[in-house]
This record gives sequence, C-alpha cells and structure tokens, in this order.
Amino acid sequence: MNQVPPAQPQSMPPAPQQTPRPSDPARTRFIIIWVIVGVMFLGAAASAVGSLQRTVYGARGTVTQYLDALERGDAASALDVPGVKLSGGELKSAGLPENASDKLLRNSVISPVTDAEFVSETTLDDGTHQVTYDFAIGDSEGTAVFDLTKVGGLFGHWEFATSPLAAVNLSVNHTTQFSMNGADFDTRQVAPKDTDAAFDNIVNVLIFTPGNYEFGVDTDYLTADPDEVFADSPGQVEEASVDAEPTDEFIDAAQEQFNAQLDECATQVILQPTGCPFGYEVSDRVSGEPEWSISTYPEISLVPGSNSWEIPNTDAAATIDVSIQSLADGSIDEVTEEVPFKAFGNVYLFSDGTVTAQLLTKETSSNGDDDGDKDEG
Repeated sequence: MNQVPPAQPQSMPPAPQQTPRPSDPARTRFIIIWVIVGVMFLGAAASAVGSLQRTVYGARGTVTQYLDALERGDAASALDVPGVKLSGGELKSAGLPENASDKLLRNSVISPVTDAEFVSETTLDDGTHQVTYDFAIGDSEGTAVFDLTKVGGLFGHWEFATSPLAAVNLSVNHTTQFSMNGADFDTRQVAPKDTDAAFDNIVNVLIFTPGNYEFGVDTDYLTADPDEVFADSPGQVEEASVDAEPTDEFIDAAQEQFNAQLDECATQVILQPTGCPFGYEVSDRVSGEPEWSISTYPEISLVPGSNSWEIPNTDAAATIDVSIQSLADGSIDEVTEEVPFKAFGNVYLFSDGTVTAQLLTKETSSNGDDDGDKDEG
C-alpha cells in the first residue's frame, strides 16, 4: 500500500518593509529650517520693496528722476516730474513773478547737473520730506534741498511740494537781444504779450535749479560782459544784467552813415544848408553860388541814450568857397574859410542788423525823439 507523501507547505511572499519614519525631533528641525528660510525670504522681499519705495518710488526717487533729466539736458522730462511745472496762477503763491516766462525752460540752455549724490532725507512734522543732494555743474559744486509731499495715500505718488523752478529778473539794456548759456534770444520772446520793443528792457524768466546760467550778448554790433547766475535754491528770484556796448564795427557803420549825411549837406549851394549843423553868415552880398566841402569829419563815439544810441557833440569842420561883393564899393573878394561846427545825432540799430544814423541840427536828447516802430536790437 502506497503512502502519500505529506503535502509541502506553499512558500509565502515576504512582507513589504515599511520606511522608517523620522523621529519627531528630526521632523521638527526640518519644519524650523523651512520656516526660517521663509521668514528670511519674506524679510528680503520686504527689504527690497522698502528700498524701492525709498530710492525709486519714494521722495528720493522723485528727486533722482528730476536730476537725471537735468543731467541729460531733457527739459520736457524734467517738467513732467510731478510738482515741477507751474501755471500762471501758481507762480505768485510760489513766490515767483506772475509774469515770469517759461519759454526758456528748454534743452539749449540747461547746464547739465553731474555727480549728483544723495545726502539725506528728513521727515518734517507736517509730513513733508526734505531730500538733500550734492551736485556739480562744470567746475562748480553745490548742495540743493528739495521739499516733497506724498499725494494719494498708500498707493499715491510723491511730488515736489515746492517746485524746483526759480526765476531770473533780467535787465537787458541798450538792446532787445541777449544770450543765455550761448543760445540767442530776444526780450520780446519772453516779455508779456503786446509789450513794445524798447531800448532798455526788464524781463522775468523761469529757470531750473540747480543750474548755472550765463547771460550776455555777442553780435557783430554789440557786446557785453557776461553775468553769471548760480541757482541752487528753488523758489528764489535771482538778478542778472546785460549791458550792451557798441563794437568797433558798429561805430564804423555809424561813422560811415554820418559822414555820408555831412557830404550830402555839403552839396547844398546855400550859406545855411538845410537840416545841417553848419552854415556861414555874411553882411555883404554873395556873388555866385557858395561851395561847401567837409574838411574835418567828426570822429564819433556812441553812448546810450533813453531810446537810442547817441553821438555826443563832436568837433568837425567844413570849408566854404564863396565870392563876396562889397556893398560899399562893389568889389568882389574870393573867400575860402574853414567853418568849425559840432556834430551830434542818434543812431538806431534794428533787430535785422540795419544801422540808421540821424544827423541832428541842434543838440537834442533822444528822450524826446519818436522812434516809431524802431525795434532796438
């Protein structure tokens, strides 16, 4: 009888091994590390935002934007910074002349600001921020303080509480022409509307601060010593003067016209030439026609008057050749005599460069002259 072998037990698959879980202390350290990293990240982000608020979007950033525009010589961008541009009604409240012109707030006259360096930012009791910068313009250095305020709450913007514009009260004497940092202008460009041209002018012009501005005149006929204004205080009114003087070329042009008018006087065949500063008197009878010639021309100079340039009394002489018949015996004498006289007059310089000399027959100040539509330039 066969015996059945006992059944072999089936082999069972091994039980899966479980990953050991970290102990509670290790897990705690892991969480702490990530919390620290998160806090540091948030702190860095907050610091970056704060830095941007201070340097880019804050009061300091607004000043930097303005100074960068001046460094580039970009007048339009400087005027676009909030709080810079002033309307006519705002000029008075800013302490500036109401008639100050903004027409010279242009690229051609900006003196570029370089080496602008932030110094400090101070908060005043009323919330105004005072931002201080050191700067350089050419060889000159200075410090400028700007007042700014925030408009619109938390998400608002900063603007200048006091506009960084200033003004120059500019006297332009003996001409309407002047230059500003090398660019040429006429007082009628910046004077109030309907202002007539004058020999002496006073105009008010707005300028950017900080800035260095040189005023003068340098043309073929006029010159002036430059007058410099270094403006580093917003809201101030600076003073400048352009005192034009005639050049040798101007005097030569006036001399030529003056001589020509005297020559014209000498063509008259009468004893007292009409409209001329010389003449000859006789008690006897003139026989024939007298002949005049200018023997000594005046060496003129030009001095400023009220409405024009003036030629002051200058020595000159004319020579007359005339035949004189005696009333007593009828005899005729040929007379050649030098007649001294004083030459004087006015000289007008028009804005187109035309020179007009006016010979006068009697000493007259230009105070009483009507120069009509003469545009002194």
